[in-house]
Amino acid sequence: MSTGQMLKAAREASGMTLDELAQATKLRASILAAMEEDDFSHCGGTVYARGQLKSIAPVLGIDVDDLLDSFDDDQRRTR
Repeated sequence: MSTGQMLKAAREASGMTLDELAQATKLRASILAAMEEDDFSHCGGTVYARGQLKSIAPVLGIDVDDLLDSFDDDQRRTR
């Protein structure tokens, strides 16, 4: 499962909308939607994407380390 798939599955399981997640994390819904599609180009770079994932994970009940490991694996595959 990709990072985006993990985010989307956890958000849907929690019953949150993108707008609710945006409000809880202070991130734009459009960025969150892109992240769910594994498009991290709107995050401002890898360091910022990792920081944003760290802020999203606890809201969705995802283990931060698991999410970051998934992201790092995805990034290695796309290089």
